[in-house]
Amino acid sequence: MTTVVDLGGTKIAAARVAGASVLERRQAPTPRDGKFESLVDSVAALVAGWADGPVGVATTGLVRDGRLSATNPGTLPVPPDSPLVAALQDRLGVPVRAVNDAQAAAWGEFRHGAARGVGSMVFLTVSTGVGGGLVLDGELRVGPGGLAGHLGHVVAVPGGPLCGCGRRGCVEAVASGRALAAAATEAFGEEMDAPALFRRADPAASALIDRAAAAIARLLADLKAALDLDLAVIGGGVGLADGFLGRVDQALAAEPRQFRLPLRPAALGHDAGLIGMADLMG
Repeated sequence: MTTVVDLGGTKIAAARVAGASVLERRQAPTPRDGKFESLVDSVAALVAGWADGPVGVATTGLVRDGRLSATNPGTLPVPPDSPLVAALQDRLGVPVRAVNDAQAAAWGEFRHGAARGVGSMVFLTVSTGVGGGLVLDGELRVGPGGLAGHLGHVVAVPGGPLCGCGRRGCVEAVASGRALAAAATEAFGEEMDAPALFRRADPAASALIDRAAAAIARLLADLKAALDLDLAVIGGGVGLADGFLGRVDQALAAEPRQFRLPLRPAALGHDAGLIGMADLMG
């Protein structure tokens, strides 16, 4: 069994994983006080008694040389270049490896989920934010700075809404649950989250969802042109919301044939990052 942690913007999950099976799980809210020490304390508490070997951490944000920075501080308020791996190794007394959570989830879907048997694929999680991971010719692409797969920060609408990363018009600023909630609140004059938007059956709501789906489809077409991928796997609360994948597929069908690629829903659900991280630990 391997001990792994999924460190997200709202919750932290720790698990004991064997193969593609999560055997035990613990969970706690993610501290939102902006203090790195609070994150370390929470992770250490969750894995207490389980750190009997190397521990893997799949975390939101950018991991570079074992240091964690927030790509979008609104998702995870943490100081830049926080020494995540070193701090956890010091607390737990075992080796620790950390990668981005969407990269780990991409590997989980490639090895044990919807992308088994393909050569090159992209995993996109469309949720509170938009994250991604790339497996190219059977290898997880992380990049020298850990940035590979941060596809939510590719520009979809030049000059569009300001993203938390500092760019304008990012896919995340148009298609994420947070972006949909902001657009719906403005359009309908009442506080509304993404699930409430999907429940509305009127043309204005449908148009906002279609705009998000079109941004995802445009991103996938660009990735097909750049990397000639075999498959796209879509996950996340928005990505797997009723009808959303069909809207993405419909928007992708409007692209010239050579820029289309097959879509599949994620098979491992919320466990993809945990299972992928465990597999990466060997």
